[in-house]
Amino acid sequence: MNKNNLVSSKKKKHDIGLGLLFLVPSFLLFTMFSYYPIVKTVFTTFQVTDSMGNFIRWNGLDNWKHSFEDPNIRMAISNTFEYAGLVLLFTFGGAMLLAVICAKKSKGSKIYQMLYMLPMVIAAAPASAVWIFILREPGGLLNSLLGTNVAWLQDTSLTMLVVALVSAWSHIPGNFIVLLAGFRNVSDDLLEAATIDGAGWWTKMFKILIPMASPQIFYVLFVSIIAALKGFGTIQVLTGGGPANSTTTLMVSIYQQVSKFGQVQTGCCLAIVLFAIIFTVTRIQFLFEKKFVFYQ
Repeated sequence: MNKNNLVSSKKKKHDIGLGLLFLVPSFLLFTMFSYYPIVKTVFTTFQVTDSMGNFIRWNGLDNWKHSFEDPNIRMAISNTFEYAGLVLLFTFGGAMLLAVICAKKSKGSKIYQMLYMLPMVIAAAPASAVWIFILREPGGLLNSLLGTNVAWLQDTSLTMLVVALVSAWSHIPGNFIVLLAGFRNVSDDLLEAATIDGAGWWTKMFKILIPMASPQIFYVLFVSIIAALKGFGTIQVLTGGGPANSTTTLMVSIYQQVSKFGQVQTGCCLAIVLFAIIFTVTRIQFLFEKKFVFYQ
């Protein structure tokens, strides 16, 4: 090996070593706050612990058996899918409608765009507290306006729908911004050419706007589904999972098992179940991405 190659080899090793050294802080942080909690959660599912999560004894698969035999937990899994489906429907539908309305710039459009985005600046907890005032049965604002006496947050046939609508209200603005950017990124020349060729509004929407904005649409669907599956704050403030567990999702159940019942091992089992659901959903989404998403 000549002198130049030797120097080059030493420099390459030095650069690799220096790069690895810079990665050490990030690796330690990921290990402490991501990898270790995941491993700890998996091991805890096979243990009996005290209310603080401290090990008492090994329990095999009994925690998993108890989790899937509990009717309340099975209801929580079912509620999670129902809640996620409703939130996705309302969030995506509302964001798409607003984005279509605002797709074409007009005089004063910035004003109503700003109004559409206002719910985005309110955190889930205070927003939900305001909605309790609006939806409460005696003296609630909504019942006063409608002249009704409906228990919006106590009727098991209504609570899931109401909670999903409130959640969607807070999530629509962020998705609206993304979809609006996608629609406005479509060339005006392309739309004008389609108009000259005789294309109507529906044709331009489904043949041009939606395909051209498919990356943004995919992103909105991707983020909305994951956020809905992990929904917690709005449900906890509005109903606490009630009445009769009708709005208890997996996230709410995890919180209840750990903080209310002291069953840390059961909460860890449910966390793994939720992770598996989200992982499966994201894999399915990425399969659809290859077929329906078109990048310019």
